[in-house]
Amino acid sequence: MDRYKIPAAPASGKLTIKGSRFIAQIFPVESKEDAEEKYTTVKKQFYDATHNCFAYRIDEHTFRYSDDGEPSGTAGKPILQVLESRDLFEVLCVVTRYFGGKKLGTGGLIRAYADAAKEALKNLKIKEKIKLKTLQVKTDYVNEKHVFHLLNQFEGHVKSSDYSNGVTFCVELPQSKAEDFLLKLQDATNGQFELIK
Repeated sequence: MDRYKIPAAPASGKLTIKGSRFIAQIFPVESKEDAEEKYTTVKKQFYDATHNCFAYRIDEHTFRYSDDGEPSGTAGKPILQVLESRDLFEVLCVVTRYFGGKKLGTGGLIRAYADAAKEALKNLKIKEKIKLKTLQVKTDYVNEKHVFHLLNQFEGHVKSSDYSNGVTFCVELPQSKAEDFLLKLQDATNGQFELIK
């Protein structure tokens, strides 16, 4: 899958349940470090809150969540499940709770944290991102036209070029099309090209 959904900009939502205030914030993040840095900022901002629970999801394999002192499994995981249900990546959701004096119970907490995350999602603008691969290809002047023709065919583009010794192109194209592009280039140039990286 080359295309995936990410937040276009931060969004937030609020909820009050039995006196407890829940403030949910969603942020676009590019890495686990970025997510953890943003979470630290939110925690400082809401330093007087009872809990700052979160979940982030960078890609299929990179995700994390925390209940931040709430009973295990009642906050971070429900937030993550909401993000997963919307197929979102490169996303951080922090739900801040100010305790209102009444306990909500396990089921109540799970619902509250999930519903708070959904409130923020209602205000979230989503955009599509494409996984790209960068290749450096060297060939001679005669084969230059093949590179351009094939890039056109495979939704790629030239990022930079160097004509000092033959032609070296730095190209970018959707990750899933990179292998086919190289195979076709092999055919078109009769193997007269070199993959630098």
